[in-house]
Amino acid sequence: MNPKKLEKLKVALQTGFEEAFDERIGKFVFWQFSEADVTRDSLNSVKEFVKRRCANIYPYLVRTLSPVHGRDVVSPFLRKYREQDALIVNLGAGTTTFKDVVACDGSGYDNVDVVCNLEELPFRNDSVDAILSVAVLEHVSEPSKHVQEFLRILKPGGEVLCFVPFMQPFHASPHDYQRYTAKGLGFLFRDFHVEQLVCGAGPTSALLWVLQEWLALICSCGSLRLYRFFQIFFLCFSPLKYIDILLARHPCAENVASGFYVRARKSF
Repeated sequence: MNPKKLEKLKVALQTGFEEAFDERIGKFVFWQFSEADVTRDSLNSVKEFVKRRCANIYPYLVRTLSPVHGRDVVSPFLRKYREQDALIVNLGAGTTTFKDVVACDGSGYDNVDVVCNLEELPFRNDSVDAILSVAVLEHVSEPSKHVQEFLRILKPGGEVLCFVPFMQPFHASPHDYQRYTAKGLGFLFRDFHVEQLVCGAGPTSALLWVLQEWLALICSCGSLRLYRFFQIFFLCFSPLKYIDILLARHPCAENVASGFYVRARKSF
């Protein structure tokens, strides 16, 4: 962890962070998933193996091979706050790394700066300028509690950018609990001022993922091993996701969108 990022973190973290800092690995460890958590789901076990062996290219593999194509809302959001020399935290970062952004996750991947429980964040009240949360809310058991943590740690006027799935099959990481419509997402962020709520991944992405799962079920003839094989094999349809470059902008795309981005501001 670079000295500048470390100093920003020390200011933002709650009392007791000194004891949580592990000098051997250069990160703060408050809490982490157990081995049982990450291996309970067989597909997530495979994902964890790939993440740890191919951490640097895993985000690229996901963007390339997955059936989901999302619009790039993240880059302009991060650019805005980098220019302000702000403290930006990426909650549920996984193996994704962004320059000058503090990576927080429940697993201690090499790139993660703060290993913690996302439902009980170790940051002071009003201490963070911006929050990034991409495909995380479906994996926390109490999303409303997690969103209240956004509200607590953000400075007045601070923003959160959050991607949440709508039409997507089950995918444990290490758990999977819920999905949201656009209206449901607006209600979840009702204590914020919602600046933007857009289709983040379109109908083609939704269709492809469901189709791949359905074909894997049909072709596996009841065999779990074959099902896992065909889940991977039918990723061959994934390039069709780029149809969403156009289709996601349709005024009715939200009816069967794969997911939504919400950008919301703390107004007090």
